Amino acid sequence: MHDRNDERDKISNDHIYALCHYFPGLCISSSKVLRQFHYIDLKLNWLDAQHYCREKYDDLATIQSMEDIIQLKNQVRVSGTAWIGLRDDPNSWFKVMGIDANSWRWSVTGETSQNGYQNWFSKNQIMYLEYCVEIDGAATWNDMNCDALLSFVCYTGKKMCFVFSYSDPLTLPIN
Repeated sequence: MHDRNDERDKISNDHIYALCHYFPGLCISSSKVLRQFHYIDLKLNWLDAQHYCREKYDDLATIQSMEDIIQLKNQVRVSGTAWIGLRDDPNSWFKVMGIDANSWRWSVTGETSQNGYQNWFSKNQIMYLEYCVEIDGAATWNDMNCDALLSFVCYTGKKMCFVFSYSDPLTLPIN
């Protein structure tokens, strides 16, 4: 007798692709990055924190949605404030749009948020010479001088493909 979990383990990405490609009515697929956040209680400047995270994890934390905020708050407890992987690129202010609306870049990609998600602290008063972003215990963001020594949040992520068929959902890592 076959164990159903053994059968699932034998299903490859090629099989899933073929199933969805040739029989699109049988399944719906999507992919997303599942992040595991890691709070590092070591005081470093933003650049050194980025280097540390890239050596031991994937990068400084990337937060793209409220779902990421909830996941971060469930996984780590930020004591005070901590660096995340968001940094201002003042050179882009006038090159791209003539304004600074699109100048914040995620460390891992060097790009702006794909969906425009932001969680800025509303009472931030200083908006110059602060090119790096810290997060507080409530998961709100604040721009800060990159040379400040703070704890930081790293992440590891794995891109997953979710395939839902009429009979049973599957979750598979994407190679």
